[in-house]
Amino acid sequence: MRYELRLAGAGGQGVVLAGIVFAEAGLLDGHFVVHSQNYGPEARGGNSVSEVIFSDEEIDYPRALGLDMLIALNQKACNENIGEMKDDGLVIVDSAPVKKVLWGRVLRVPIQREADHTFKDPRVINMLALGVLIPFCPWVSESSLTESITRRMPAKSLESNLKAFRAGIEKGNELLGAPSFHEHEDAIEV
Repeated sequence: MRYELRLAGAGGQGVVLAGIVFAEAGLLDGHFVVHSQNYGPEARGGNSVSEVIFSDEEIDYPRALGLDMLIALNQKACNENIGEMKDDGLVIVDSAPVKKVLWGRVLRVPIQREADHTFKDPRVINMLALGVLIPFCPWVSESSLTESITRRMPAKSLESNLKAFRAGIEKGNELLGAPSFHEHEDAIEV
């Protein structure tokens, strides 16, 4: 069994760190894991992609063959990565910057708005995104992700990042429980 996930956004959104944290949590849960990253030459604003592959056996090919899940934090990230989705894959997008998604199973979440308005800190967008995907990814537990976040975050920002992560989990659980998510595959938003 193999599960492939990609987080994509802009430089400065913490996409690479989110992928590292997610991969480490998968290791803590006892899976075989490969993490790769790709980002543009610009420090901020360029493309940033973090890919995590989970398996119950050794991974012999470290690149995605078909994404089970894509988290896109901007329109360009969505457009450039959606072509690699599996037919039944799930796309989670940040609802403000991503206006058009040509895909069946789409969840829209106001991730950046939540970071800016609720937490007053745009830097927690990556932890909010990780929290949102937890209810939809069977390969990583909340406790392992919490441990990985605790290991990777500086002490001064740990509390705000853990709060953002937990808020993301609440959003994800709301989406998972939404009747429209189970009845049909239209984009829904919480």
